[in-house]
Amino acid sequence: MKLLKIDPLRAFIFFCILVFYGYNAGEGYITWMKASEWIFTYGNRDYLVSAFCILPVVLGHTATIWGHYFRSEREFQHGIQKVTSAKSPKEKTSLWELHILWGYTVKYWVLVGAVVLIQLGWIAIVVASTLGEQLKEPVYTAEAIIGLQIGFIGGYNAIACCGIILFLVLRRSMLQSLGFTYSEVLPLHRWLGALIFFWSCLHTVGYIMYYHSFDMLAEEFNFYDIGRSTMNIMGCIALAALGVLAFFSIPYVRRHYYGWFIGLHRYMTVIFFVGTMVHYPYNALWYYLLPNVILFFVDRFVPKIIQARTLYPEASITLNSDADIVKMTFSGPEPMKPYYPGDYILVSVPELGGVYHPFTIASYWAEDPCSITLFIRTYNENKASWTGGLGRLCGKEDKRIRVKADVDGCFGDRRHDYLKSDVLIMFVAGAAITTFMSLIKAIAAQIASSNAPLRIQLHLICTFRTRSELHAYGSFLHQITRDPRFTSWLHVEIYVSRPDKPQTLMGAHAHVIKNDIQVPGPSIKKEKKKRFQSLRRTGTVLKRAFSGRTIVEKPSAANEKKAVDAAAPAINPLSFSSAGDHVRNESIDTVIDLNGQGGKTPTSPTSPVTFAMDHNVITEDGKLGQDTTAAAAAARSIPTRSMTYETKRLPTFQDANSASLATKYARLDLHTTVIMIVLPLGVWYILRAIHWEGSARYCDVMQEMTQTQMKICYGTYATIPEFGHVMAMALVSYVVMWLARRSLFRSLEASSLKDLESGSSSSASSSSNGKKDKNLPYPELDLEDEKLSVEDGNWDDGDVVFSRGRVNVKQVIAKFMAGGVGRVGGDPGDVAVFGAGPEAFVEHCEKQAKAAKWAVDFHRETWAP
Repeated sequence: MKLLKIDPLRAFIFFCILVFYGYNAGEGYITWMKASEWIFTYGNRDYLVSAFCILPVVLGHTATIWGHYFRSEREFQHGIQKVTSAKSPKEKTSLWELHILWGYTVKYWVLVGAVVLIQLGWIAIVVASTLGEQLKEPVYTAEAIIGLQIGFIGGYNAIACCGIILFLVLRRSMLQSLGFTYSEVLPLHRWLGALIFFWSCLHTVGYIMYYHSFDMLAEEFNFYDIGRSTMNIMGCIALAALGVLAFFSIPYVRRHYYGWFIGLHRYMTVIFFVGTMVHYPYNALWYYLLPNVILFFVDRFVPKIIQARTLYPEASITLNSDADIVKMTFSGPEPMKPYYPGDYILVSVPELGGVYHPFTIASYWAEDPCSITLFIRTYNENKASWTGGLGRLCGKEDKRIRVKADVDGCFGDRRHDYLKSDVLIMFVAGAAITTFMSLIKAIAAQIASSNAPLRIQLHLICTFRTRSELHAYGSFLHQITRDPRFTSWLHVEIYVSRPDKPQTLMGAHAHVIKNDIQVPGPSIKKEKKKRFQSLRRTGTVLKRAFSGRTIVEKPSAANEKKAVDAAAPAINPLSFSSAGDHVRNESIDTVIDLNGQGGKTPTSPTSPVTFAMDHNVITEDGKLGQDTTAAAAAARSIPTRSMTYETKRLPTFQDANSASLATKYARLDLHTTVIMIVLPLGVWYILRAIHWEGSARYCDVMQEMTQTQMKICYGTYATIPEFGHVMAMALVSYVVMWLARRSLFRSLEASSLKDLESGSSSSASSSSNGKKDKNLPYPELDLEDEKLSVEDGNWDDGDVVFSRGRVNVKQVIAKFMAGGVGRVGGDPGDVAVFGAGPEAFVEHCEKQAKAAKWAVDFHRETWAP
């Protein structure tokens, strides 16, 4: 009998989670039914919390951090190898991953059920421990009893939710080791926020009923009483802050006013927690929040510290004003933590504010482990938006500039199980192409390094606003449609939905987009539309003529045919593995039909066809000749990336020593995490152990005390350790970050001294080229800028094949289904589909897939907040 294979690290983390949540579920029973004394000083309750609440969370999180690096590496390698390995017949979607109610998975509903059970348990414990005594007291009226029960239930369930809610927004959570992703648990975080608001309102209503029954409202809510009344006012302030949080968390408000949302979300959360602590400053209250606050600080600071040790605190940015795309590049002196396809970082530019914004990493780590590249969309952004401000920093001259910038992360929890499918289809809109750039390169590297044939079939269907955007992402789109290492297995359809800007046709990039090849669409029968198109073409020609650019007339059908015949030797039809023959169907292909006759040819627009149209013209006798203008000659003199496609090797992660680097950064991360947990906790234990009562008459916990004495005892034994712990965590975090940055500077200084002493070639080269810019704090970035400028020199690639108009998702799905891909009743695990882009585009793709009853496993990739 075959034993079930269990991952020891994952089992240990699962055990830690069970202990933590088990203690939270039973803590109410300990507090209300088994506690023999009202504990103020350090005592039995602190031992229980340390052993069953803090320790499991700390051990589980450190195990998660250690395993995160190796799990990411292992899962990525396991996934990427599936593209060239035979599919196992037992490899099916597990019950844990099945989507059931409202599109959520089974594991999500299991987590929801665990939270609901905790809430129900607290309700039962509160009622069982307090209702009987209240009924025995003749002084309590029905209104008072109901009010107290509602107040108790609402208050303690709100605190129970607060003890979980921060746990669900950790970018590196213990739940990830159990298969959850950040996007899967985020909806539960939002629902818990709504529950906190509901329980808090219920708590307020209950106590208003209780005070009203004794006619004590004015006595219990005022600013002049130094007893309980001022604490109740702080509770009202906390409720008001929670109301602001709830309003700006409404989906419509959150998406349209995201800057307000993210700022108020932070400040109002702090006000809510501080108000809650002062409203009920009992030391046991902090026990519910302490583990989550510890993990939250570690999650927010440790990734920043790692990047502060690795990356320069500057970014190189360039705005492509024609496509409204900003390219941002970070670099460092040594290889950084490996990042994988789908990972993202958070970027903050101090000049634009202190808020961090998430962006998907576009670069492929194995190509350059010392840098990170982002492509940021600035189209249609208002002046108040962060991305709009970033575009304004660049100006409108397409010049490279440097800005101060900080990085948080890399983060990512994509499991890459979709690579086990037979077919992978990616619907992409605009800048969402960055989500798949590194994945496509990783697959190409895997194919090149493996002797096995490609098993999976991949289709990339992308739509962009203008032709300029085809060249805004470096040479990526040109490469995947021209380089045989990609065109032999990747099927690409590109759509352009809008005309270019008038200034684009006259600007510095006009010589690039003129070489792109448009797939002719259906003929326009109406004469008015023909005349309008003619007038528009005439206007374009005039604008380009006035600009001094070379005008390349559109050749006739006969001349186009001659041009294609002249380029015929360069045609290399697509080749497919035998495993994918059942997928490839002629009805799915987009066919270039230069004659406009609707005939089918064996050549796809994504084949590596080298059309001899780059800087060439059709002469009057119908022959293909070279453009001899000065602009064309200058463009021909610039080396294009197409010259290096055949020789440049695509490295794999193993080539870049990803495993050894993962081990190095795992140790650094673990050591930093331990420092940030242990030192502040030591401060908290010291503050908890101090006796604060002073004279026995003033604050004696064993005697009957007035409300004033009780309030002071509450404040000293609860709020001082709580706020002291938070301040210690913040102080330790910033000190460690400063030390990490200083460590980077020292390594740079040591490297510079070593180069000067050894008389390295790099120093000689820099001295021969002139003086370095003394205003730049990192002159070592001069060579990096030169390398980046070479990478950006792909404006002359051109020749990207595209179709005019919007992508018809419904029609594309119908073609796939007609070809046998995702037929009704099939196994959804055989076909993986990604919808990437704005929320409206992703929803449209998902809606069309459901309407067609397309049997696919649909994945959402959207930047909607």
